[in-house]
Amino acid sequence: MFWIIGIGSLGLMAAAACGSTRATTTGQATGAAAPTATVSMTPSPAPPSASPAPTPHPVDVAAAKKSALALFVKFPMVLNDPQAGYGWSGGPSSASHMSVQVTTRFGVLQRAGFFSDAAGGCGIDYISHTQNGLFIAPVVESAILRADGSVTVVIHRQGSGSVVLPNLTAAMTDENGTWLAADLASGTGPSASIFSATPNC
Repeated sequence: MFWIIGIGSLGLMAAAACGSTRATTTGQATGAAAPTATVSMTPSPAPPSASPAPTPHPVDVAAAKKSALALFVKFPMVLNDPQAGYGWSGGPSSASHMSVQVTTRFGVLQRAGFFSDAAGGCGIDYISHTQNGLFIAPVVESAILRADGSVTVVIHRQGSGSVVLPNLTAAMTDENGTWLAADLASGTGPSASIFSATPNC
């Protein structure tokens, strides 16, 4: 049995048979060209370029303020008589500027008699904090853009004469292009939020 192994420019022939360990080395033939090695280097592919970061969508603070103010429904003091002036209060269209969670919460409180004149009820409209509405248009005191993209809108409610009413704070969120109140708070403190166990009257 024979094995022939080529190493560089030398040929090594090893013969082994019937326990023989004799090996013969032969040199390369005269005039034979030395073998050449060909090295192929394939450049590494360039790393894929990083996709540009998406441009942040600008927050429309003005639209958030407008929707918060629309919680107040303008109504004539005397029907068909603009000269009699107008009032502002909560109304059916207020719900279109609230999230589902807020409108659901209003429903729970209403069924519990929270807004009624009966004992234990506030007897006022939550949006205007009055029984008959505001006689001076509500105004936005501040609108603060939060890190999560929501806008906290603080609305001043002007009472009649020397009556001081608490501000209404609306946490506005953009839901598919529509600004809705995700929370409402009357005044300040731990019971200010509409989601409190017993909200401020």
